Amino acid sequence: MASAFFTRVLDELDRTRTCRVAIPLAQDEACAYAVIHAVNLGILSATLIGDPGKIREMYGDTARHERVTILEEADPTRACQTAVRLVREGQADLLMKGLVPTSTLLKAVLNSKDGLKKNPLLSHLLFFETSRQPGLRLMSDAAINIAPDTEALGRIVDNAVEAFARFEARPPRVALLSANEKVSEKVPSTLLAKEVSARYAGRSDVIVEGPISLDLAISPESAAIKKYGGRIQGNADILIVPRIETGNVLYKSLHYFAEAAMGGLVYGAQCPVVLTSRADANDTKFHSLLLGVVLWQRGHQNPQPAPSASEVAR
Repeated sequence: MASAFFTRVLDELDRTRTCRVAIPLAQDEACAYAVIHAVNLGILSATLIGDPGKIREMYGDTARHERVTILEEADPTRACQTAVRLVREGQADLLMKGLVPTSTLLKAVLNSKDGLKKNPLLSHLLFFETSRQPGLRLMSDAAINIAPDTEALGRIVDNAVEAFARFEARPPRVALLSANEKVSEKVPSTLLAKEVSARYAGRSDVIVEGPISLDLAISPESAAIKKYGGRIQGNADILIVPRIETGNVLYKSLHYFAEAAMGGLVYGAQCPVVLTSRADANDTKFHSLLLGVVLWQRGHQNPQPAPSASEVAR
């Protein structure tokens, strides 16, 4: 679908500042389309690490572009370490996953000595917009955190709220998703949501509510019909899922059923980490890279983040 949100953020980019991406094992169809498109638009320069022959074949004329550098490295671990080093030394501004396992890239990012860790926890963020409900929404976590406990889920909320502030200047409404709103020991996600939402009680900079079902979080009609009494009335900005299975299914449902405009990345490091899949639509691949560029450009403009839920709890 045509996306007002992604069109807007592309139009708002500062074209005088070219973002630099480093990609380990860049001979990957999942990122080639996005990189080629972004380089040709003039918003990106790229260091492509991997097999020079395969990269030149895959990227065509773009591999010879003045804004593209190719570094030879066959080993996935060393390629990831090189990409991280380029960011750490100020020669690149963001990372994009190439033909390497996500775990290998994140291990290099999280290395206590030579990595890029910033926030206490990394989490995956999906930015999406649907034709039925235009406007930015975020969802987390579909790819990184498997079964977060109370502390981890609070960190996931913190990351999502911090990222949302790069795009909207208002307190976000965060829905902690479950099957229903009744807290029950038989449904562990309701207990988790209750504990996490309690940590944000009294905060003026964010609304965190849960447990709440998906329909009440995104449908004003459902909230009215069911006479839901919460502050979120079908207008949630951020959807937080209790486990990776829920996030993965919702992510793929948005793609295959709703044909949503989407883009995703890992948030919480010193730079955005762009993740794409070969099964993603080409627009999703480009949107993911675009989000990384936008977050890099806007990063220096943000005020200090509000205290996290764990800090408030202490």
